[in-house]
Amino acid sequence: MNIDKTEYYNDKLYKKMQAELDSFIADWKSKPSADTVELAYELTYKEEILNSFNFDWEGRTPVPTPQAKALLAMKYPLDYLYQEWIDYDDSPLDMLRDSNNLAIEKAINHMKSRTDIDMERG
Repeated sequence: MNIDKTEYYNDKLYKKMQAELDSFIADWKSKPSADTVELAYELTYKEEILNSFNFDWEGRTPVPTPQAKALLAMKYPLDYLYQEWIDYDDSPLDMLRDSNNLAIEKAINHMKSRTDIDMERG
């Protein structure tokens, strides 16, 4: 099988980050239960970050070779990406609030359209 350079580096990067995640999970199992909530949050987002690098589904474009090489050069690329996520300006709570607002607006519009239909029938 002949794979190009980009696929090669992406595959190496994905496997390295998967091994890092597996090690995180194994370490987590040895922690006291008091740390569970904080570690569950970290685990959830590390899994999401790793899943964003799964290029075999949904036709995702691989990370360009220079970026993959830069991440591969790091001892813990998954943790690096997680820490950057934590420092990102938009918090998950902000994104959740935005999502809630959109969902509520959608529900209001749905209620308005039902009211309009009921008034027309009525």
